[in-house]
Amino acid sequence: MAREYTSAVRAERAEASRRRVVETATEMFCARGWSATTMAAVAGAAGVTRQTVYQQFDGKLELLDACIDFALTAGEGGAVRALADYRAMGVGDRDARIVAGSAWLRGAHERSARIQNVLDQAAVTDDEAAARLRVREQNRWDEVRHAVSLILGATPDDETVDTVWVLASRRTYLMLVDGRGWTPERWQTWFATHVHAAVGTN
Repeated sequence: MAREYTSAVRAERAEASRRRVVETATEMFCARGWSATTMAAVAGAAGVTRQTVYQQFDGKLELLDACIDFALTAGEGGAVRALADYRAMGVGDRDARIVAGSAWLRGAHERSARIQNVLDQAAVTDDEAAARLRVREQNRWDEVRHAVSLILGATPDDETVDTVWVLASRRTYLMLVDGRGWTPERWQTWFATHVHAAVGTN
């Protein structure tokens, strides 16, 4: 019993340490950017050794990946599709589903657009980051396709998915919110209006 307790405590401490590293790295990546954020600096700011960080993550790109996943799932872990506000896109009439989808995406962008933008920065000069970005963008297209299928209650055609995929881009969100001074609420209304036009009415 004592060994099980000790093991559980050790696992809990390890998870708390990992979460602290991810939260610290997210702040540093967003404030300093890709190049200026180092594993050593993250370790120091998180209050752990550099060895500890490398035991948790193989390198800076894997750490950035973990930061993005953490932000997308609101720190809960698991699959995005399992989140209650994501599943709400499959409930009610089409208007209600579009509202739910717009609200979910707004929240996702507020949590993750800036940390995902760090991967966009990294991809300009880092081939491995560029490859990771291509995979993530394909995954994002797949997620948009699934979300649109929830809203429609049917399988959408590729052009509809492409349209919503472009509208849903974090780059567009950041251009309008950070670049043009839109509020997230205004962006949500704009997005919902254009999704309505893209998917049509019941």
